[in-house]
Amino acid sequence: MNKDGIKNLALILLLGVAVFSMVRYVSELKARFRLQDSLTQVQGEAVALTQEKQNLLQELGKEQELNEQLAAKNVNLKVYLKASKDRMTRLFRDNSKTQNELEEINAKFAVLKAENRALIVSHKRSYIENEQFKLKLSSVIELKKAIRELRAKKSQASGLEIEGNRGFLIRNGRSTLEKIKIEVIPAPYKSLRDSTGPAKTKE
Repeated sequence: MNKDGIKNLALILLLGVAVFSMVRYVSELKARFRLQDSLTQVQGEAVALTQEKQNLLQELGKEQELNEQLAAKNVNLKVYLKASKDRMTRLFRDNSKTQNELEEINAKFAVLKAENRALIVSHKRSYIENEQFKLKLSSVIELKKAIRELRAKKSQASGLEIEGNRGFLIRNGRSTLEKIKIEVIPAPYKSLRDSTGPAKTKE
C-alpha cells in the first residue's frame, strides 16, 4: 500500500471515530438532559411532598388540638350529666314527697269539706228547729203543746219514776215544792241630800 492509501484509511478511521464520538456525545448529552429533567421533576415532587407533609403535620396538629378540646368537653359533659342525673333524682324525690304531702292535704281537705258540709247541714237544721221553737214559743197553745211533747219524751226516755215535781208546781192539790221561808230585809236608807245635794220637796 502506498502512503496515500494509508492516509485515506487513517482519515476514514479518524472520521469514523469522530462521528462515533459525536454520536456518543450527543447521546450522552441527551441522556444528561433527560436526567436533569428527571432530577428537576423529582426535586419539584420532593418540594411538593415536603409542602404536603407540612400541611399534613399542621392538619394533624389541629386535629390533635381539636381532639384535646373534644376530650375536655367530653369530661365537662360527663360532669354536667352526672350533676343533671343527681338533680333529676333530687327533683323526683322532692316531687314524690310533694305528691305525698298533696295527697295528705287533699285527704284533710276532703275531711274538712265533709265536716263543713255536716256543719252547714247541722246549722240549717238548728236554724229550722230554732225558727220552729220561736214559732211555738210565740204562741201559748204551741208552748203548752211543746211542754206536753217534752214531758212525753222525758217519760219515754227514762222509763223510771222520776223524783221531784216533774214539771208541776201543784199536783193532786198539793205543792210539789218544799216550803221556803223568804225574809225581806229593807235596804239601808240613803238620803237624797247625800247623793244629789239638797233634798227636793214634792210640790
